Amino acid sequence: MGDAFSAVMGSIRFMETEARTAATKQWSENPAGINHAAAPEGTPEFYEQMTRSRYALQPWLPDLLRSWVPAGGRVLEIGCGAGTDHSVIAGIARETAAIDLASRGARLTQKRLELEGRPGIAQVADAEDMPFPDQSFDGVYSFGVLHHTDHPERVVEEMWRVMRPGATFMVALYHKHSMFAAQKAIEYIVRFRWRSQTWRDFLAELEYGAADLVQRPLVRLYSRQAARNLFARFHDVRVRTEHPALSGYLLSDRLRPFGWYVVVTGRR
Repeated sequence: MGDAFSAVMGSIRFMETEARTAATKQWSENPAGINHAAAPEGTPEFYEQMTRSRYALQPWLPDLLRSWVPAGGRVLEIGCGAGTDHSVIAGIARETAAIDLASRGARLTQKRLELEGRPGIAQVADAEDMPFPDQSFDGVYSFGVLHHTDHPERVVEEMWRVMRPGATFMVALYHKHSMFAAQKAIEYIVRFRWRSQTWRDFLAELEYGAADLVQRPLVRLYSRQAARNLFARFHDVRVRTEHPALSGYLLSDRLRPFGWYVVVTGRR
C-alpha cells in the first residue's frame, strides 16, 4: 500500500459510549458467525467452516458482493468481524482495509488475509471517526453494522469523506418491515412484554450471545425509505431487500420485499 495510506493504519481513536462499549463487548466475545465453526480459531479449517455456514444461511450474498466489488480498486470494509466477506473482497480488489471496534475480529481478519496470501490490513477503529485520509477508497462495504452505531449518520458522513468521487458503496441494514421483525415483535408481545424486559433488550438478543451480557448491543431497524434517506447525499442510491426468512428458514423469492436485510448501494 502507498506510504500515505499505510501511515494512518496504526492509529486507533474512538470515544467510549454505551453503544460502543456494548458493541465492543458483544463482538469481542462473539464475532459474527464464530458459533458455526468448530475448528480451532484462526486455522484454515476454522475460516472454511465460517464461510460455508455464512453463505449457506445467506446464499444470495456472495454473487451480490462479487458483482459490486470495484475490481482493481481500494476497498474498505466497516465492521469486518472474522473476515468472511473481506476474503471475497480481497480476492477481487487491488488493496483492502478493514476496521472493527473489536480487536478480536480485526485480528481474525488479518490472520485470514495472511493465510490466504492477500494484501490488506485490518485494525481496530471507530467508523464514526475513521483514521483514513480524504478520498482514500474506490469502494466502501458494510454488512449488518451501521444499525449498531451511536450515530449512523456520522458513519455515512465518514464514508462520504473517505470515498473518491465516483466511488461506490454497499451497505446492509436490518429491515423494519420484514417477516423476521414481525415474528420477533409477536414473540415479544406474547412472551416477554410482561416480564419487565424492554423491546430494546429483547431486540438485542437477535445477536448471538447478547442474551448473556448485562450491557447489550444497540439494534436499529430501518424501513426501505429510512435506509434511502440515510444516504440521501449520495448519487444513484438503490434499495433492495434480501433474505426472506422466518424462524431461520429461507422462504420463497416472492417474499423478498419482506426480507430481513435492506441492501443499499450508491456512489459518491
